Amino acid sequence: MARGPEPTADAVPTSPPRGVDRVGTGWTETYMGGSVGAERALFARIVPQVRRIQEIVARKQGADPRRAFHNKGVAVAVRLDMGAVPPDGPATDFLRPGATYEGFGRFSRSQSFRRPDDERDQRGFALRIQTDVGPQDFLFSNTPASFARDPVQFLKVATIFAESARPVAAVRVVLAHGPREGIRVLLSLLRAPDRRLTFTSQPYWTRGAFQFGDVAARLLVRPTTAPRQVDANDDPDALTSDLRVELRQRPMSFELCAQLFVDERSTPIEDSSRVWPESVAVPVVLGTVVVVQQDLDSVEARDLAGRVEASEAFSPSITPGLRPLGRLNRIRDDAYRASAVRRGATTGPSRVPDIGHIL
Repeated sequence: MARGPEPTADAVPTSPPRGVDRVGTGWTETYMGGSVGAERALFARIVPQVRRIQEIVARKQGADPRRAFHNKGVAVAVRLDMGAVPPDGPATDFLRPGATYEGFGRFSRSQSFRRPDDERDQRGFALRIQTDVGPQDFLFSNTPASFARDPVQFLKVATIFAESARPVAAVRVVLAHGPREGIRVLLSLLRAPDRRLTFTSQPYWTRGAFQFGDVAARLLVRPTTAPRQVDANDDPDALTSDLRVELRQRPMSFELCAQLFVDERSTPIEDSSRVWPESVAVPVVLGTVVVVQQDLDSVEARDLAGRVEASEAFSPSITPGLRPLGRLNRIRDDAYRASAVRRGATTGPSRVPDIGHIL
């Protein structure tokens, strides 16, 4: 799998010197255990929990192993229309101003289990576009921050909820992390946005930062339409059913924005449980993500959906020039690879299929 520039062993990379007066620079990375090597050794010890979660969920649901997280989803054809990147925006070699990139996306529920859409849960929006230098993935969630401060906490909580019924899991989380931290984790999970909101009428964030040239930034997509709720009507797949009707009638779009690093206190690189306030890191519009008008029941759309669900694995670490920053971002490549291997999916980025017949 191709990756962005890697730090040398045990080095702690920094952006250009702090004397450089430019928004987005001055950031640093710190590694769990104090070095790159120590952090990678830690990841090697905890990543097997991903496969454990898949096995538990498969056994409980009587199904073959699927994605460890964001188990339930729906694939769509998408297009990214880049705007004229403003002077204070992040520069990239592979996203050219004014260019158009085709690809596919996947709206999803974040849980490990495939449950009805009206149950409390967070949502995800992953997309892959074909750039001049190969495929690029972007992974968004509908909350601006994670419940977890680091990968150890994330996988510990995820494993607890896979193993135990929710009331028991809540107690176990508090016992594992202590009352104050355990309650913070649970409240973060409970504060998920209204589960009746349509997939296309709510914002999504990357939560973690990325290196664009010499600057660091988080990304978000925000809808160009007002929030709209779905009436479940006892339909366990109400969000997908609504999306199917919506996309037959019209395309839906999101503004793609970047929030540039300001300082470690207000826009931390390593702690994905912290929100980057828009009043401090003001979103800069980079372009528009269009979920194109399409028939999700067509043969072509079903073929795309089957491919995405069965064999595609998203990862933000696949395009040179865009490097994930922060400990939760850095473990993703290993964790997603482990999940893909267990369910028999592709572990490297595949070229975006020709979707012109779907658009």
